[in-house]
Amino acid sequence: MEKYYNLLGLHVNDVESHFKSKNIKYTIKTIQGKKDKDKLVIPKVIKISELDDSVELLITYFSNSLN
Repeated sequence: MEKYYNLLGLHVNDVESHFKSKNIKYTIKTIQGKKDKDKLVIPKVIKISELDDSVELLITYFSNSLN
């Protein structure tokens, strides 16, 4: 798990391209709340779990507080 620690908090597209470049199989699971869905637009990786032959990415959406 420590080898993926630097990928936590990154945009899901950046993490996907990292795994694609290294030919690592991955799946994505999403946690999504019921409130403020219109404000939560940036998908980021919050957990990475190693499975038998692949990696599971747990993502959730964050707001763009710079707007």
